[in-house]
Amino acid sequence: MAHSWIMQQDLTGYCSQNQGNEALKTGLKHRKKFYFREAITAYTKGLDVQCGDSIIETVLLSNRAQVHLQLGNDRNALEDSLRAMKLDTNNVKACYRAARASYNLKQYSKALTLAEQGIAIYAGASELKRIQQDAQQHLQAEEQRAVERAAREKAKRGPAQQLASTLISLRSWQIGKPQLSIGDRKPFVAEDSLVHWPVMFVYPETMQTDAVEDFVEVDSLQQHLDVMFSPDAPPLDWDDEHQYTRDKLELYYLSHAARPLPLEQLTEVLYGGWPQDLQDAAPQRYGPKASKWCQVSENLLLGEVLAKPDYVIPGIPVFFVVSKGSNYRERFLSDEIPLF
Repeated sequence: MAHSWIMQQDLTGYCSQNQGNEALKTGLKHRKKFYFREAITAYTKGLDVQCGDSIIETVLLSNRAQVHLQLGNDRNALEDSLRAMKLDTNNVKACYRAARASYNLKQYSKALTLAEQGIAIYAGASELKRIQQDAQQHLQAEEQRAVERAAREKAKRGPAQQLASTLISLRSWQIGKPQLSIGDRKPFVAEDSLVHWPVMFVYPETMQTDAVEDFVEVDSLQQHLDVMFSPDAPPLDWDDEHQYTRDKLELYYLSHAARPLPLEQLTEVLYGGWPQDLQDAAPQRYGPKASKWCQVSENLLLGEVLAKPDYVIPGIPVFFVVSKGSNYRERFLSDEIPLF
């Protein structure tokens, strides 16, 4: 009985193969999708019985792949062809159909590999040689486009790279991730080769801020404070006790406020902005690079302050303004107030 059942399965697979082949021939002759679908149905029926005859199953899969190619079902054609190739590694027809499907799917690297595999089986396979040639041309064109895209991207990043090199290599400044929101503020180099910075002044007692949008590296802090707190300047609306007058101001920066960025990463930041997911450790309280408040002399030029070994510019230069002799100043310089 078992032998009879096996023979019946083989017969069903063989008959389905013949039925599918006839439908395929008719479909090719009349260019009718109906017959192609009939062929797929027949081949599928033959595969469903799982006759166990690898030769029959290979033919059924390979032929069904051919029908899928006719219908434009390239993914199905590729799947059937690869299955057929597993059953018969020397099946050049299955190899051709897999290569053709891959090429149609614009998977040119895979198409090239399959074409070369088929040519190794049968050196006279002209259709495979055409696929091989066409796939190579596409891959070469893709490679050329990639080179051109890389060149365009490099050209677009050129100004940002030059600016990053000026800041890090020529000025020996260190730039890290912002600790405060700075928007899209960035430095620039003017025609006289001087670096212009946007600079933020923070009043930590109230967390109010002032910004100088164009602070040249050779300007002193005193120059800008004299303008900001000149006799003609309006008083700070939040300074009810008038503690923040010109003669009472002290400036500080936070040492080691961030991890200095390497040239490549700073270039990307200057080109595209600060990414939200840029990882950085919080300022450290202990160790050789512990953060602390460092008082700044107003007479120093901005560039001189930025060049201090322990000053890592947090995106843009940031200075903290407190009032001399105030209770808040003592608390600010103690450990009562968190760094950030």
